[in-house]
Amino acid sequence: MEFTALLQNNTWDLVPGKSNINLVGNKWVYRIKTHANGTVERYKVRLVAKGYHQQHGVDFLETFSPVIKQGTIQLVLSIALSQRWCIRQLDIQNAFLHGLLDEEVYMCQPQGYIHPNFPTHICRLKKSLYGLRQAPRSWFSRLTDQLLQYRFVGSKSDPSLYILQTASF
Repeated sequence: MEFTALLQNNTWDLVPGKSNINLVGNKWVYRIKTHANGTVERYKVRLVAKGYHQQHGVDFLETFSPVIKQGTIQLVLSIALSQRWCIRQLDIQNAFLHGLLDEEVYMCQPQGYIHPNFPTHICRLKKSLYGLRQAPRSWFSRLTDQLLQYRFVGSKSDPSLYILQTASF
């Protein structure tokens, strides 16, 4: 369940509310995923922060996150084809939930999941949520940190391209 994943991911801490902070709302977003033939594959739910409640300079600073250039994709695919490289793709489950927040962001407890021992507490977010203005940037920063640890090198021409050069055999 989504809520269990949020707790296991250590997404927030419950803290006593204060009157002088910006409190971001949230909502549950429901989707039905279907197979190509239209039958139901599964039901999805996601907790989304109401980022439009955020205030610049208070609970977010930067929002920019690079997007790969179409020319970069075409170039990489062209090189891979000419070199007969194997191409693989991956999908990171709940990618934005892996982003670490640099700013102090406070959110209401999710509807339907108010902690019985702390009903007036609020969530101090530690990880990004979908809907936060800085979520794409937080995710990209975390991904970049991991790629650099594996000795990938960032491209100077496209900030979304990372290259791992290994010895040829």
